[in-house]
Amino acid sequence: MDLCYFAVDDGYAEAIIRGLRAGFLNEAQYTQMKSCTSIPELKSFLEETDYQNCLQADQPQIATSLLRQRLKKKLADEFDYIEAQATGTLSKFLFHLRCRFMIDNVVNMIEGLKNKIDIEVLLSNIDPLGWFPEIKNIKVLEGDDYANLYRDVLIDTPIGVYFMKFLDESIENMHENRTMNDIQNLFKEMKPEYIRTSLKKMWLEDFFRYSEENLPQTSKEGLVSLLKFEADFRTIQVIYNSIGNRDLNTVARIQTTRKQLCPTIGTLYPDCERQYLAAAQLEALREAVKGTENYRDLLKDAPDPLKREEFNVSTRTLDDIMYDEECRRYALAFDGQGSYAVFYAYLKLKEQEIRNIVWLAEMISRRLAKNHPGWKKIIIPFSHLRK
Repeated sequence: MDLCYFAVDDGYAEAIIRGLRAGFLNEAQYTQMKSCTSIPELKSFLEETDYQNCLQADQPQIATSLLRQRLKKKLADEFDYIEAQATGTLSKFLFHLRCRFMIDNVVNMIEGLKNKIDIEVLLSNIDPLGWFPEIKNIKVLEGDDYANLYRDVLIDTPIGVYFMKFLDESIENMHENRTMNDIQNLFKEMKPEYIRTSLKKMWLEDFFRYSEENLPQTSKEGLVSLLKFEADFRTIQVIYNSIGNRDLNTVARIQTTRKQLCPTIGTLYPDCERQYLAAAQLEALREAVKGTENYRDLLKDAPDPLKREEFNVSTRTLDDIMYDEECRRYALAFDGQGSYAVFYAYLKLKEQEIRNIVWLAEMISRRLAKNHPGWKKIIIPFSHLRK
């Protein structure tokens, strides 16, 4: 029944997304980009694609960092326009999509302030998709007052609820006789990637619950499937990356850290939780996920994390394998009609395209030979549908 009413409120926004899909670079265009021998030549080529307007004002020898920022700004402008057409449930849904980028921006700001980087420099490098006015209010760190820095985040940002939950959980995990100095030291020593992964786990769980409880049935079916896969992907990443991690030097610490970082949603949770939390080797991880989806097949070609010294640029990493599967699923989301899943899929596929362009720009700027294996390490959105 929801399909009968979808077009009334959200049909125009969906039509925009499906129109923007035509702007994705195809395989022939990627082949042309790979043949470029300089950054000005790459920029000239991109100006003949859907990216033309966002690059015309820049110098031919554009820095890779600036190229990335320009591409992200274009995506943010498109997203802003779609948001301007959205009402009701879709408007709230799009806000949830932005929260992931807000987390990245806030964590980067906090880490930059810890490292005494000028706040104007930090603001100039934030992801435009995660921009919100209150981010300018994050204060410069005075002395070692990390508690006040996090308090500013809790009060002034739209994602404060995730920081509050994260800090509560972190303090609860400390010993009973903790002092204020212990808490200060905890925040001071905490690695930004740990904070980022924890917050994104909370965001994903919250977004999943929101989608299950508030979206129309057709949208819920399409999106929940994608979110379950993303949760499983994050779980497998956490377990895989912690195998052989020297910072986690006890079994108890490994399992505690894994439990804190692995989402409590997805097809792996809770049935496979005990097995994957205890996995000490890649084969044990494969065994833990073998009965769910096709994850054992995906992991069969993943390199052994205990042999990281053997990894090189030609190694097809776990991330490469999982991103490839993600792109296939996101592309298939466009086959459905009247579903919010296409908004999520479009955003994820555009992120992959930006990663591809920036990667190729790095390869060109380093003047690597065309037979270098790095040229093959890109995943082309929608290419799976043409095979």
